[in-house]
Amino acid sequence: MTTPASAPIYGDLSLIDIGMDLFIEIHFANGKTVQSRSSMIGYQLGRFILIEYPNKGLSEAYQHMLVNAEIVVRAMTNSGFKDIIAFKSSILSIVNQPIKMLCLSVPKIIIKKKLRDQLRVNIEQDAFVIHNDAKVSAKMVDFSFSGCLLTLDANAASFAEGEQIHVSISITTELSGILSGSAVKVKNVEGLLHVGIKFSDDNSLLKDNIFSYFLVNSTRHS
Repeated sequence: MTTPASAPIYGDLSLIDIGMDLFIEIHFANGKTVQSRSSMIGYQLGRFILIEYPNKGLSEAYQHMLVNAEIVVRAMTNSGFKDIIAFKSSILSIVNQPIKMLCLSVPKIIIKKKLRDQLRVNIEQDAFVIHNDAKVSAKMVDFSFSGCLLTLDANAASFAEGEQIHVSISITTELSGILSGSAVKVKNVEGLLHVGIKFSDDNSLLKDNIFSYFLVNSTRHS
């Protein structure tokens, strides 16, 4: 849902706690896009938003191009249902004191997605399937709390419905691990194996964190 650029915008922004992690995407005039992480520092009503200077991915060659660049900011809110919030803004200036920050314009609209309403998110994430002591490269193409869909070379592995499968995934140091489950649907489509996995009940926290990460990043396609 979208919220008009008025008082409700600040109600939405207040859902992002000071210091909360932000996922940012900076679009430069030359077509270059940089993704990084930041954190919320604060904002002044009707004037600006302050976020921490990006902690990675920004080379010196692009630092002089930051002012006026378009920026997309995404975050998991502090609401009880873990809403996803996203907005598009522009970089007004770089602030160097007391710490290095980006000063952003206040967005005209804010987009929110309710995590509890999102059953499945489409993604494209590299993973490995561990099955019968073999480790096979795969592509994870959707993800939910209950399972995922993988595609892999049909010549690389063979699965039967009901078999135990382990999926190794590594996004960041914190978002890495093995998710176990069983194959509930196996289909060969022109040499590409589509394998639907139903997760077991273990590793709930990792599944929750991975799903939240994918959902936050999926807002770039909204």
